Amino acid sequence: MVLLTGVTGFVGKVVLHELLRRHAELGVERVLVIVRADSHALARARFRAKVSQSPCFAAEPQGWEKRIHVLAGDVTQPACGLDGDVLAQVRSDVTHAIHCAASVEFSLPLPSATDINVTGALHALELAKSCAHIASFVGVSTAYVTPHESTQERAPLVAHERLVPLPRDADLLYGAIRAGQMEAKRLLAETGHPNTYTFTKCLAEHLLVRRAGKLPITILRPSIVSASRIFPMPGWIDSPAAFAAFVALIGTGRLRVVAGDPDVRLDIVPCDEVARRAALAAFAPPSPSAPRIVHAVAGLEGASPLRLCREQIVAHFEAQPDDGRPRLTWVGRRGVRFRLEHGLRHEIPLRAAAAWSMLALRSDRARMALRLLERQRAIHREFSYFTHATFDFRSSMPLDPPLEPAPYLKAVCAGVQRHLLRPRSRAARPARGRPSSYTSMEH
Repeated sequence: MVLLTGVTGFVGKVVLHELLRRHAELGVERVLVIVRADSHALARARFRAKVSQSPCFAAEPQGWEKRIHVLAGDVTQPACGLDGDVLAQVRSDVTHAIHCAASVEFSLPLPSATDINVTGALHALELAKSCAHIASFVGVSTAYVTPHESTQERAPLVAHERLVPLPRDADLLYGAIRAGQMEAKRLLAETGHPNTYTFTKCLAEHLLVRRAGKLPITILRPSIVSASRIFPMPGWIDSPAAFAAFVALIGTGRLRVVAGDPDVRLDIVPCDEVARRAALAAFAPPSPSAPRIVHAVAGLEGASPLRLCREQIVAHFEAQPDDGRPRLTWVGRRGVRFRLEHGLRHEIPLRAAAAWSMLALRSDRARMALRLLERQRAIHREFSYFTHATFDFRSSMPLDPPLEPAPYLKAVCAGVQRHLLRPRSRAARPARGRPSSYTSMEH
């Protein structure tokens, strides 16, 4: 029996799909999924709304949900919020644990990011260790735990499958953060991480390995997770985060300037490839004395040049406009030219639109314009680290067959349009009359 956390998220859904798809091969009789809720009834309702009704499982045979047992819990609580008979059942029946639950918000305050990404991971590990027949534990991290002092170098920055040194002892850092004795800006400057997400994932890796004991453990490090290559269907995606945000904003004309080196290669990995490696790691665990770290990445040869990303996104949405057309005018490194382009294409037009809307007594449109402006700023602020340097993630489990960037980018664009943009556009469109030019602007 497999214990799975984070099933309502993008990666968690596809991991569940992979376990169901290969249940006979892997010997998966049932999957216990922990869903954050105050009661089992609410957990089941949330599972139905977020998971069962997702197109990810549309092709599953009737009755597939009988293999799933939904538990109400919370990974930030000891024993993941389980108690009584439910906890006893987990400890008696679970043989494999896959921990996908996390917050992927880059700018989350340090205490909150630590609570979810570190404490949550440790609670999942301790729960797994308390299971009588546990055979393996897989924790999903990120390939970007390896920091680099500067992303100005044009040569690829190499990252290996090993723990990244921290400037201080991991337990001391963890204790200081929980005691409120660490200031995020200072800490990130000390470790070299670009945000609290990558730092807390790095810290969690150290503590998981240190506390694993005799339990075989694998740390799985995906790069930039995007649309599936094959399963559950080519182009499947339900998360508007990370690379999908660029695709959606550029494709609909809401992002006209991108801060990034056109020659940088983005390591974008299909979600089903991550899920396949999670299942493989769970059912082919390492020895207890040798914790394993695996990069789930496209690799340098399969990475997508930013220049190619621009070409593919613009070409796709020019040919199949949905909620606007691409109006991307400039892609370049941060500097004076970037600030000028951003001001002309984003700041001035949207501030003017907000002011005009307020004069016209349309405060709703003003808010939408300002929300879009903040989204553009956030994209440039949070993703510049990734769009200004090429990362060469060395992997012991390379993609087979290797990823071909151009065809894959086409699949990503089609998937974002089909699964993210069109459903939101239909939901936001007025029942009658012509669609507003501001429809789904914030998306």
